[in-house]
Amino acid sequence: MGAAAGSRMSWTPPPRPRFVERLIAHGEAVGGAARLVSLDGDELMDTARRATGLDDFGGDGWRPHFDVFLRALEDESRLHLLGRVLVRTEILLALRNRLELAALWKQHPEWLSEPVTAPTFIVGSPRSGTSILHELMACDPASRAPAMWEMQHPAVSVSGGDASDVADRVTQFWHDLQPEYETMHANSGHLPNECIFITLHEFLSDHWGGNHVVPSYDAHLRTVDHRPAYAYHKRFLQTLQTRPGPRRWLLKAPSHLFQLPALLAVYPDARIVRTHRDPLKTLPSAVSLLGTLKWMRCERVDMERVPLLMALGYAGLYRQEIDRRASGELPDDRFIDVTFDRLVADPAGAVGRVYEQLGWPFDDSVRARVAAYADAKPKDSRGPHRYSLEAVGLERSALREHFAFYMERFGIAEEDTSAGGREDR
Repeated sequence: MGAAAGSRMSWTPPPRPRFVERLIAHGEAVGGAARLVSLDGDELMDTARRATGLDDFGGDGWRPHFDVFLRALEDESRLHLLGRVLVRTEILLALRNRLELAALWKQHPEWLSEPVTAPTFIVGSPRSGTSILHELMACDPASRAPAMWEMQHPAVSVSGGDASDVADRVTQFWHDLQPEYETMHANSGHLPNECIFITLHEFLSDHWGGNHVVPSYDAHLRTVDHRPAYAYHKRFLQTLQTRPGPRRWLLKAPSHLFQLPALLAVYPDARIVRTHRDPLKTLPSAVSLLGTLKWMRCERVDMERVPLLMALGYAGLYRQEIDRRASGELPDDRFIDVTFDRLVADPAGAVGRVYEQLGWPFDDSVRARVAAYADAKPKDSRGPHRYSLEAVGLERSALREHFAFYMERFGIAEEDTSAGGREDR
């Protein structure tokens, strides 16, 4: 697919806010941010133990992935001061949660015998509508979608507490770090969010790779068995559902698309709601998003090879998915396909069709909730997200030909790729 690469243009990082540049300089002033913020694995684990008064992390199967990630951070990521603060916060949260959850599971082993019945997972390429579909379907009080704060503070959640405000301040700081990011995705401690914030506790998660320049860790993720991450994910849901509420789980992450066999091995009765969108829109938008996420944390981000590698990777993934669904390796009757154009044209109607295939009731009350939520989040409500194929060095006609099989198989409408982007959810 060499013809799909156009000029050698690549993603250009947005300017950093002045306060960010000045904070980064504090690390430079003392000979490097590592002198101010440690990412030593043993020290991180000791800090989590001291903070909780606990010492059992719930086994050690996660440690090899943790160690690979920390080595990649130090050797490859070139984290600036704020990048080190952010990732240290996230690692300590994950370690603290592992300690607290392990203690809870010792006290309440019966929790892990409770079923997680027929969870529904929304999956699809990044920028194909997974987030907005997740939020729309979460409007139904009969469903349960884990909020960001519950995934960051599960022990608080099951104790009946509420850490949503502190989680909201932490997650919305991303918008302060890079205001352009808010045009791409709305972070909130209150909204439902991706399963990567659960699987990150096993250190087998695209959250870690998506936010940092860590090619050796990314390669590690491609070679290891992800079933332990989904097993931990299930125990996490079993814990959250001890808090009163519905047990009809509604979950979401684009990265599930790469791990469907592992997901279905742990959740054999899962339903998959699969979003589809023109790859000539999703690819440059995803490159823009990923570059911005890494730029929030890293001194330098080189995205030159990323667009072509993503195009090749997703084309291969789509062919594999189609073949696996046709052969029965992936149970095709558990998939519900949703195209982006239909979702944005008639959100309530699209959700209603999904409900019909799931066998869920979609009464007037639920329809009204979904329609009201969609009306309150119009296109470009946070400003336009600007991106293009040309800006990331991809060539339109070669890509159109390369993805024709996928567009035809799922009836995906071609979108106008001549102009800048639109808000992608």
